[in-house]
Amino acid sequence: MRLDRILLIISIVVIATAFFFLLFPQSGKASKGLSAIFSNIHLGLDIKGGSVLEFAMATEDENVDENQLANDVIAVLRNRLDSVGYTEATIKKVFAGNKVRIRVEIPEISDPSKAERLLGKKGKLYFAEVLDSKVQEEKPTEKPFKYQDAVWLKNISAQRYYNETEWLLVREDIRIGAKIVNLDGSKVKDARASFDPKEGYVILLTFNNTGRKLFADITRAMINKRLAIVLDNNVLVAPVVKEAIPGGQARITGKFSIEEAREIATLIKSGNLPVDLIKVEENSVGPLLGKDIILQSLVAGIIGLIVVMVYMIVVYGWMGVVADIALVYNTFLLFGVLALTRSILTLPGIAGIILTIGTTVDGNIIIFERIKEEMRLGKTVHNSIAGGFSKATSTIVDANLTTILAGVALYLLGKGTIKGFATTLIIGVIGSMFTVLVVSRVILDLTSTLIKNKYSKALGTNEGVAK
Repeated sequence: MRLDRILLIISIVVIATAFFFLLFPQSGKASKGLSAIFSNIHLGLDIKGGSVLEFAMATEDENVDENQLANDVIAVLRNRLDSVGYTEATIKKVFAGNKVRIRVEIPEISDPSKAERLLGKKGKLYFAEVLDSKVQEEKPTEKPFKYQDAVWLKNISAQRYYNETEWLLVREDIRIGAKIVNLDGSKVKDARASFDPKEGYVILLTFNNTGRKLFADITRAMINKRLAIVLDNNVLVAPVVKEAIPGGQARITGKFSIEEAREIATLIKSGNLPVDLIKVEENSVGPLLGKDIILQSLVAGIIGLIVVMVYMIVVYGWMGVVADIALVYNTFLLFGVLALTRSILTLPGIAGIILTIGTTVDGNIIIFERIKEEMRLGKTVHNSIAGGFSKATSTIVDANLTTILAGVALYLLGKGTIKGFATTLIIGVIGSMFTVLVVSRVILDLTSTLIKNKYSKALGTNEGVAK
């Protein structure tokens, strides 16, 4: 198969995939009309509004430095929110009398309880030995004398998937022969959600050096017994240990949804809150900028886009039309990636999109000027296109890589809205390189007969006189 056909197929598959994620109703509610195209783009607090939660810190230590404690809480909450895609959320300290509170503003949240579950938990995770189990509505009270240090906890996986209330008698102090050991979340090096074709979404745990040996000893001693994984006094799952796990890597299974798997993995990975958070206020807010400002910004952006597209057609003729097609292609590609990654779009993010429009047009201009130089040398249009792309590719790649590196630095070192700007910038610039070097090349090769060499008369050739 010829290279141009392969590139054409790749271009079609990429844009079709982008439209799929744009149009596929992720929320379960299909939109109609033009709104369907952007229904999967999550908008920020400044554009669409959202929820505001305020928490008090539950501490009984009168000598604690509440200001420093609040800074520690904010750092953990920031990591948690960034990990699940709320990069545009704002977290700050506010004061109520002489007490410090934590205020969290989260964009485009219709159900604040989801964010509250993530924010308000200390995230204490530990592994416990299962000593007994009962299926009943009421919490059991009786337990053998030798298990007085154990507690009855609800198995939420049984409630969720089997519609039954199971209570497990668990003990945090695990007996391995005559030795007592404890395995908690501090021994977990990493936790992330993953997908298994047979078991669905799972949580992958990686233990640190201390936890690896401890987990291997525990699983070796508990073969054919249940090992409970407890988070905030709820049993997430209590699987039967089938074999010893010496490698320091384990999987939590339980028919999780992707949201549940991500939430639990984030709580485990992002660190424990130093205090419990008590919700004292919850409000829903409208767009911070107002409809008029948003409408004016959209109108200004559309007018600017039209001016650029008209300019390209006037100056470069059919090649300008190709540049405009590439510009529209890259825009929908960017929106498709935003929908896929569930990124939240705010005005700083829109600024990143506008910047990528410039890089897309700039890349096409560089190529078109190289093509014109090739035409001045007397080459055919087809050969001029090949030569123009060959000479311009390294320049375009180098220029865009520097922008991507700057965007990566902003994403890694920045927080909140800076991450949002960096996200759209990186995605847009990568998409710009693809559209300029692949999509524009495919279209120009397929429509080379529509491009006329205006230098052909002066050179004595027979390719006509046009742009």
